[in-house]
Amino acid sequence: MIIPDARLKFFRRVKSVRTSTGDDIDAGKIIRAILHLWQARKFPELRSARVPWGTAAYVADPAVEEFADWVSRQPFGDAAYWIATTYALLVDRGTRSERALFFTPPILADRLISNLVSAGVELVKNTWHDPACGGSAFLVPLALRMMKGLEGTKLTAKQKLIAIENAISGNDIDAELLHLSAALLEMATFPLIRESRYTPTFNLTIGDGLIAAGSATYDAVICNPPYRKLKASEVHAYREAHGDVIEGQPNIYGLFINRSLSLAKRDGLIGLLTPTSFLSGNSFSKLRAKLLREASVLSVDMLGNRKSMFIDVLQETAITLLRPTEADRDDANAKTQIVVLTDDGKYRDVGKFPLPNSGSPWPIPRSADDAALVAAAERGQFTLADYGYVARIGSLVAYRDKRPRFAKRPVDPKDRLIVPLIWATDIAPNGVFDHGRQHRSRKSRPYVQIKGFNEAGVVKIRSVLLQRLTSSDQRSRLVAAPISPAWLKKNEAYVCENHVIVLEPTKQASISVEHMAALLNTKAVDRIFRTISSATNVAVSELNALLLPAPKAWIAATENTTDFEMAARVAYEGTASLAKGRVKP
Repeated sequence: MIIPDARLKFFRRVKSVRTSTGDDIDAGKIIRAILHLWQARKFPELRSARVPWGTAAYVADPAVEEFADWVSRQPFGDAAYWIATTYALLVDRGTRSERALFFTPPILADRLISNLVSAGVELVKNTWHDPACGGSAFLVPLALRMMKGLEGTKLTAKQKLIAIENAISGNDIDAELLHLSAALLEMATFPLIRESRYTPTFNLTIGDGLIAAGSATYDAVICNPPYRKLKASEVHAYREAHGDVIEGQPNIYGLFINRSLSLAKRDGLIGLLTPTSFLSGNSFSKLRAKLLREASVLSVDMLGNRKSMFIDVLQETAITLLRPTEADRDDANAKTQIVVLTDDGKYRDVGKFPLPNSGSPWPIPRSADDAALVAAAERGQFTLADYGYVARIGSLVAYRDKRPRFAKRPVDPKDRLIVPLIWATDIAPNGVFDHGRQHRSRKSRPYVQIKGFNEAGVVKIRSVLLQRLTSSDQRSRLVAAPISPAWLKKNEAYVCENHVIVLEPTKQASISVEHMAALLNTKAVDRIFRTISSATNVAVSELNALLLPAPKAWIAATENTTDFEMAARVAYEGTASLAKGRVKP
């Protein structure tokens, strides 16, 4: 578990505070009250003689007092995490969503800092900056490490404090979080403050970290940026600064990755804790291409089980290290170190892998067992196009399409223009197509009236159908089913709704739809797909980039067997020899 073990005790106390203080609560004042009480117990020299303005009722509240007592008894790093998370849980939902208030557990902060130090950043001699510092998840452990590193020096306590002051800085858009960060940094460096009687003023600034003014650059930029998709009305404000990586409505964390390139010194280092979606998502393609032009992607830690990483966050996460270099560099031989966090909590090095600089998804193993398979697939670079298949999203959008839909197909021959409507629920988890299959969450009408067989979106050939919405928690991200000859002969044509992806064979198709579905349903292909997809939807762009075994290798591997799982692995292993001399697209 990445989140500290005391999470259940923490949630009980937050609930008590919420219940005791009533519905109309002020999260910022509650946090200031908790800080006041915590300092009274552990850091009396830091505590103001006066109760912070407007917090008297909270300071006297038994639930708040008990929470402060509990926090004061936790390891300091854990306590800092719990108090920042308390603020996130107590603010209103709108603020929490808008500012994406999800804070970094101490163990992940330590891992990212250690990665940067191992890559060459020095703790006190270099400058560290967090452009979205929030509750100082990185700045506090940095200050603690710096104090530890300065223990053997001849510097006075005041000189040590000044060195730490000069080495770390942060920015955030939330004034309450900056107040919290300043207080936590003082508490972290309290032994030096008590000895020197000097109170440092840490460089914490307020403002939008994506467009903040100033030309300062830093030896190390470290950040766990907010994760949320920008509203359409918000995009314009960032287009001047980030227009080169904006596609549609970008996720704000992608813009923070872009911002980090301008904040870090050339040959400095950038450490990021982000969702994995930027590694493969279509809306991040410009960002990926820019990163490989203007930086070296030194390493990526894949952090596995997303539910254990952050409270209330369901996105898979990764730690990425970047080194900004000269713009428009072209290093075709560059490779990135991939490390995976195993189920037993160990980091396992699985090797170095090349990343395509075309903006296409980066194929990165999600587990140690995937490494050899990815390496074999990389040597071939065969895709759906090599099999003669084209992927399209179903054309019918249920809430928008006004064409009549029916529970049953009329038997009158004149009603030929009422054809089957295929829903995602018609594709069973075992890869069988069962038209009209009803699901407990949806009772769908399985027929729709069309204007003609040549109408856009009407399919008249056999194809492979895939569920468009799947998740990493499922047995397989790719769930494919072929349309049978008998079913098509009976129905002539069909329409798919937009939660279905249709793989249509072209005249150049090298295998049947049954053979194509069998390949896509193998665990080997599923593992390769997971290396380029971390979102909940199966994107057509990802399917087009999916690395498959060479068609000839797949055909040969299945000639004398029905064990498609084994055949897929054999085909991937045999792909390298067939790829020799082939020009990669």
